[in-house]
Amino acid sequence: MSKTALITGITGQTGAYLARRLLRRGYKVVGTTRAVRKTGLWRLRRLNIHKDLHLITLDPRTRGSMIRALEHHSPDEIYHLSGPSSVSHSFAKPAKYLPRILNQATVFLEALKKSQSNARFVNSASTDCFGNQPTVVLDEESSFAPISPYGIAKASTFWITKNYREAFGVNACSAILTNHESPLRGEEFVTHKIVKGVREIAEGKSSSLTLGNTKVGRDWLWADDVAHALELIGSSELAEEFVVASGKTSTLMDFVSLACAEAGLAVDEVVSIDPQLFRPADIEHIRLNPQKIMDTLGWKPRFSVEEIVHHLVHDTLA
Repeated sequence: MSKTALITGITGQTGAYLARRLLRRGYKVVGTTRAVRKTGLWRLRRLNIHKDLHLITLDPRTRGSMIRALEHHSPDEIYHLSGPSSVSHSFAKPAKYLPRILNQATVFLEALKKSQSNARFVNSASTDCFGNQPTVVLDEESSFAPISPYGIAKASTFWITKNYREAFGVNACSAILTNHESPLRGEEFVTHKIVKGVREIAEGKSSSLTLGNTKVGRDWLWADDVAHALELIGSSELAEEFVVASGKTSTLMDFVSLACAEAGLAVDEVVSIDPQLFRPADIEHIRLNPQKIMDTLGWKPRFSVEEIVHHLVHDTLA
């Protein structure tokens, strides 16, 4: 008998890639959204999976709505990917970000507890939970020290997920996800701005690209590699936490330089820095250790940062 997976945030880049992976494995995939609208399905359409999904309307604020979804679809695995995901926007609207991110996860966990469902619940946490610890190689045992409202909210979902597993026996765990990219990435993210700006300069539609702090270091993954990690975590017998990263750090300027090189541009001729675009607080550099998921679940990323940028500039889904 085929399994059923429920994905919140299925219309986002990671949710779409995860849905494609699970469909290929014969899963019935149920995707939740607050309102099913055609305008929000472009990622699913681009992956050509929109006709193979069961999309349902779900209010993530109410336990009753969650319980009804659990009773009706009886999912074996639940991937909680919905909610705001922009660090920059979280500084502008912390009162919106904090409760929205934490409450959704808590309501879902409470519904699982109340319904006594044994479905595996995979919470999408973030490496922003670690904050700015540039001299530390970070893994599942490292301390959290978030420095943004987004990071604080994601750290809260990590702890509430762990608490429901240990206190109430809910089959729940968290994937601590690093930055991940694809052509399905939202336009509010700086990587999208870089790729779009480089393309427009190469096409003669623009002459320059203005950015904020390009010295920050990040560990980038391809979104489908993250989807693969989530797939493995969701189907594993181990309800544990996993850092999902490449273990290699590049600066944002490295990313920009690679994008310019792909488009045949000289970075020093087209890129300028505006201090007004700097975040109020930022992770200067991050060093991540994904050895646990590699050793335990056999996961490894397919693409290097050079290959990721190549696919972004040339708009290939891979």
